[in-house]
Amino acid sequence: MSEATAAADSGRGWLLSGHPAGFWYVFWAELAERASFYGMRVLLALYLVNVFQFREDDSGSIVQLFTAACYLTPLLGGFIADHFLGRYRTIVWFCIPYIAGHLILGYFRQESFLFLALGLLALGSGTIKPNTSTLMGLMYERLGKGHLLDDAFAYYYAAINIGSTMASLGLPLVQVYYGYEVALMIPALLIAVSMLVFMTGRRHFPPETIGWRSVEKKSALQKKEERAVLSRLIGIFALVAVYWFLADQATSTWVFMAQDSMNLDLWPFGVSITAAQTQGLNPLIIICMTPVLAWGWRRLDAARGRPLMPTDKMVIGFVLTVIALAVMATAGLLAGDGKVSIWWLVAATVCITIAELCISVVGLQLSFMVAPMSMKSQITALFLLTSFFGDSFGALFDQLFGRISDALYFGVQAAMAAAATWAMIRVAKGLLNRERREIRAETGA
Repeated sequence: MSEATAAADSGRGWLLSGHPAGFWYVFWAELAERASFYGMRVLLALYLVNVFQFREDDSGSIVQLFTAACYLTPLLGGFIADHFLGRYRTIVWFCIPYIAGHLILGYFRQESFLFLALGLLALGSGTIKPNTSTLMGLMYERLGKGHLLDDAFAYYYAAINIGSTMASLGLPLVQVYYGYEVALMIPALLIAVSMLVFMTGRRHFPPETIGWRSVEKKSALQKKEERAVLSRLIGIFALVAVYWFLADQATSTWVFMAQDSMNLDLWPFGVSITAAQTQGLNPLIIICMTPVLAWGWRRLDAARGRPLMPTDKMVIGFVLTVIALAVMATAGLLAGDGKVSIWWLVAATVCITIAELCISVVGLQLSFMVAPMSMKSQITALFLLTSFFGDSFGALFDQLFGRISDALYFGVQAAMAAAATWAMIRVAKGLLNRERREIRAETGA
């Protein structure tokens, strides 16, 4: 990158002083892309039931399998970007099947086209997913602005959730007034806007080295280090997969319970929401709670005199997951054959979303921190793979919904979350003891 371009990329005059100008192209492109994806997904479960006449349990399984596929294809996206196209071209080129998937989903009403559309959407979304943030990180490193990456990733995460919130709350209303065909065309437009914004910012992105020749042969020491990292993280990744199995029920079975067993009036505010709109609560809570939780961690660290371990934060997240599912089980018990207030689901969503900030965000940070430089992209892809395994199991578990009572369905999940909490405590203690042994070995103590 030339000195002139680097100077132009100083970001002066932008909202974030000192940040590369290219960041904002990533920010707005990511916001539009996530609005596109979540806007489609928020409609999907009920679309399958109301238009394609799937049973609720089958619809839930399809949604879970689709979500799982979206977290499997990042492995393909990382491989293609590293060895063939580079990150920029991978992102732009795979917007094309992404757009096609949206158009087919909204226009055609045959099952064969439905599954073709979902396949294209999983391909487009998944291959893009691991490359956008990596390209952003490279941009900061090449410009010597690595010290600003914490802020950059915080704003990047905000872009994801702003886009998700807007689409999750807005598109169900579009569907109510104009139908599914119009509502599902809007995500196609959004991903086209995302691609255009991203292409406009190309001159701000760093040059990339791609091809098989860029892969250096690893030394025996590197391989040993990589095996040690994987052995540390495997237990954590397995438990994060359990969390995603439980949390992503909110996109299927929670929606069906809201539709069938809950009064959707937000008393005492005098307004009602649709069952699909309940999914918009998650990103909205994330936007509100991210700065609150950051402040809370700082206060807790100050009070303790030392920082809280990432694994301790994850334990807190699993405890909140138990509470969320216990709330849903209680709501199912009280509803019986009648209905309960939507506030039960709101309370559960608050708990499961704060848990996400403690488990997913902290887990990704922990993975990046402990991974050697040669494995950071691979570890990121493996972390995303936890959602694939969680949602794949969720697709099977969804088959129980409607066949057993809601109270038992969510009660079993609460018990599973409690078991995962106990396991996370054990894993955290094991990691701490291992670090202490390594420190003693290095110091000769």
